[in-house]
Amino acid sequence: MNPAIADPLNPEHSPTSVELKQILEGALRDAHFAARVDLRGVGSVLDLTVLSHKAPFDRTLDAANAWMASVGIGGTAAFNDFHDIVITLSTAAEVHKLTTALLEPHIRAHAVADELSSLLEAHHLSSSVELQGTNAVEVVLAGDELEAVAGFAAELDAPAIEAGLALHRPRGMRRLAERLQWLVTGVLGSAVCATATPGCAHDPDHITLHLTIDQAQRLTQRLPRPWQDNPIATCPDRSASGGVS
Repeated sequence: MNPAIADPLNPEHSPTSVELKQILEGALRDAHFAARVDLRGVGSVLDLTVLSHKAPFDRTLDAANAWMASVGIGGTAAFNDFHDIVITLSTAAEVHKLTTALLEPHIRAHAVADELSSLLEAHHLSSSVELQGTNAVEVVLAGDELEAVAGFAAELDAPAIEAGLALHRPRGMRRLAERLQWLVTGVLGSAVCATATPGCAHDPDHITLHLTIDQAQRLTQRLPRPWQDNPIATCPDRSASGGVS
């Protein structure tokens, strides 16, 4: 939660309406949630126009108002001229509750996916990380001869995971997916699923790890960080100057 609205009921720390608008806009960006925030007149009322398809309610006023009531938001919902749902927020507490209930799951999911993607890229693995809503993520490992799978496993202390397998055959790919599934299950301490997909003219062979967001976060904690774990590569060579003085 943004610390600026972490204690919205304390008048000594209550942000202004302009600050609340900026805070909410920042949270929307971090959540990749399409919406517009408008400050109504010169008062403290914020109008949040929902444009995203990721809203946790149907595009009806009854559904929007029922969802708001379920998370304790005392505002109201109405349609604008374009039949978009507009949620009215009158207090910092309502902004706090909406951010917590609507945006924080998306913010966390994107943060975890971005960190995992950066780690895989830092290890030079041919991969992609694709969010599946706010609770799941798919990690796609590809490359010639599925080299990304071998490299990924090696980073988890399982070198040569592909040994003895004919990876040009579907059976060999399936066996590699099974080995990867057992490896990651053991590393994370909870069951994961891995599937093998043969390639085509426009898509290489690849194996997909299906993880929850919690599992993906644990994976980021288990993968080595090259920029931290290899300090020699980032420090100047002191031998030329005769060592440390």
